[in-house]
Amino acid sequence: MFHPAAQQDPNNPLGLPIYECWFCPTNWIGFSALLYHLEDGCCVKQDRIRTLAFETPEYGFYGNKLTDDNPFFCFRCHAQFPQVSHLYRHVEHTPSCSYLLNPSECLGALRDFYVEYYECPGSDYVHV
Repeated sequence: MFHPAAQQDPNNPLGLPIYECWFCPTNWIGFSALLYHLEDGCCVKQDRIRTLAFETPEYGFYGNKLTDDNPFFCFRCHAQFPQVSHLYRHVEHTPSCSYLLNPSECLGALRDFYVEYYECPGSDYVHV
């Protein structure tokens, strides 16, 4: 799923993991880039990434589905975002918030949820 050699890439100064799309032969620097690709609706149904974000028990720590314009927020600094990919980009690039990516934290748990969910994609796949 991700390749630890990312730290050797001069195009990736933060050393973010490289993620491979589950549906097409593309690689993305950081989980935020993979989510942005999926949110774009090329490989999964439009709005599916957003919908899935609210299906985890931790969603109250990063999202408010009653807010339409910016339903995602950083638990640490309370910055708000329109898409879950923007939230992940924020925590990947903000050292004081990056701990939220740890597996025991809310965004680490959401990442693990997406990984487990899409290892068996089912009907979400957009057939090109």
